Amino acid sequence: MKIRSYSIFSLLLLCAVTAGAQSKKDSVKTITMEVPAGLRVGVDLTRFAIPFFQPYRRDATVVLDARYNDRVYFAADVSYGLTDHSDSNYTYKSNGVAIAIGINYNLLKKQVPKENFMLYGGFKYGFALFSYEMPEYNIHSSYWGNYTSSMPTATKMGHWVELSLGIKVEVLKNLYLGWSLHERILLNNSLAKSDFPPLIIPGYGKGYKGSAFDVQYTISYLFPLWKVKQQTKL
Repeated sequence: MKIRSYSIFSLLLLCAVTAGAQSKKDSVKTITMEVPAGLRVGVDLTRFAIPFFQPYRRDATVVLDARYNDRVYFAADVSYGLTDHSDSNYTYKSNGVAIAIGINYNLLKKQVPKENFMLYGGFKYGFALFSYEMPEYNIHSSYWGNYTSSMPTATKMGHWVELSLGIKVEVLKNLYLGWSLHERILLNNSLAKSDFPPLIIPGYGKGYKGSAFDVQYTISYLFPLWKVKQQTKL
């Protein structure tokens, strides 16, 4: 009798737990609603700090993204770079522009309507067009003696793929702060291995390396030009 009573009690308890879970599941509803979206335009603030660490560089980067749907954002970075370096070994001058285009995917599913916080992973293809020259370079040798020469202006193109991970947070209405990590892999690696590789590739980084790691800290403003459908739990 005790075993039978215990079995009946266990069965009733299981039914109660199952019914409660089902009731809770039924009470959670997912609705689809339209929320403001648009073009977000900003600048990378770290570019303004670079001259303090590398005085020969002047860089500027504009960041853009546009929300396509609940999770996907089209994204682009537009960059300009100017390099002017001189020491006892060589003089180097360069300038050019770059653009990186791809997508960012929001890894967080929004739980609250109009929630404007995102943790994202991104992928971009980057392209740079730039020119550089070495008006003078010196080779010092105790055996052969000193040698001075120059390299004329050369126009080059750089191609790379870029992986990123970052966050964006709305601190004021339509005003966002963001922080992201970037790993760039040069596709035309022969450029980095050439006899006179570029010191800096605009939008990429050190031109004599096959990969470049970068950090961005951005401030941007959202222009709410359209709406997208978003699924939200109630």
